[in-house]
Amino acid sequence: MSLRQTIHLAPVRSAGLIGAAALTLAAGAAVTARAADYQPSVLYTESDATAVQGGNAILAFHAQGDDVIPFATFATGGDGTGTALGSQGALALADSGHRLLAVNADSDSVSAFAVESDGNLRLLDTAPSGGADPISVTVWGQLVEVLNAGDNTVSGLWLGAGGLHPVAMADATASLSAGASSPEQVSFTPDGSRLVVTEKGSSTIDTFTVAANGRLGTAVTTPATGAAPYGFGFDAAGNVVVSDAAGGPAGTAAVTTYRIQSDGMLAVISDVPDGQDAACWLIVNAAGNRAYTANAGSGTISTYGVGAFGNLTLRASVAATTGGHPVDLAISGSTLYDLVSPQGEIATAPIHPNGDLGAAGLPVTGLPASATGLVAVTP
Repeated sequence: MSLRQTIHLAPVRSAGLIGAAALTLAAGAAVTARAADYQPSVLYTESDATAVQGGNAILAFHAQGDDVIPFATFATGGDGTGTALGSQGALALADSGHRLLAVNADSDSVSAFAVESDGNLRLLDTAPSGGADPISVTVWGQLVEVLNAGDNTVSGLWLGAGGLHPVAMADATASLSAGASSPEQVSFTPDGSRLVVTEKGSSTIDTFTVAANGRLGTAVTTPATGAAPYGFGFDAAGNVVVSDAAGGPAGTAAVTTYRIQSDGMLAVISDVPDGQDAACWLIVNAAGNRAYTANAGSGTISTYGVGAFGNLTLRASVAATTGGHPVDLAISGSTLYDLVSPQGEIATAPIHPNGDLGAAGLPVTGLPASATGLVAVTP
């Protein structure tokens, strides 16, 4: 059994140890040695705090398996909304994990940090997002793209040695499709040639071509096969693996895979329900053969097998139970981490060699209810 942490965070504006953090052992808890495959890593989430609350900040944790220890906070130089964003990709890693990007939804900006070898962050720059209410960010090489939910746009920035700079051309910002509603995530395809954006409210998915100079094409829109497309990742072949939050009768959440065709339209490959409620957040493992969905309405995580051609197999409708409202997911080594919000918790589950999950633990509580985004870095 691991340490169970209760965290009380005071607003911060600069790097340093988390103020007033109280670390307590759960009843009967004992510290145990971690297996060799529980590699040490650093987890980052953002507070999404408002200006009145002290501004947005990155919360950092040392993690090894189900031992998750808070160690510092880092001000972003921007402001959050004070509530969880309800999107996937509020944080993104660049430069093989040596830089971290974070959205500041209330100040319409994006922050770039250098990730030091000990997991500490150094703020490089905070720059305008190119639109209103940025909620998701993605990066390919030095090109950063931001999803602005307030005006339904995606906009480009360059990530240089000193920070972020706008892409200086008229076509660096592109509008989502007409009728797009409640966008949730933006991400580059694995080869960097396109952007994909899911739109929960309109049950549509947009793709955009991306030129090497940052020029964006016009949105190409596909009606989603499953209702309310939300979080997504990519399998080993570059197919899009999308969670379908549904929002209809209980147990109607699902996952769908799509192949991106040459014209940017999506062709459905596989559509498999998980029997749970509100499968919103989704992550695909590095091998591209397992997908994990956080079922926000059920307080559970489901696991899928992803075949060589994008075909899905439901391996476990309830692979782990987190309780609460599970949202953003991250993988480090053989551990799956899950932010549970607005309960303000981080849950963990071991990943077995076959990709299935073990029982979930809940080592961290007391995070801000507004905590958003989760990424893991291996120093």
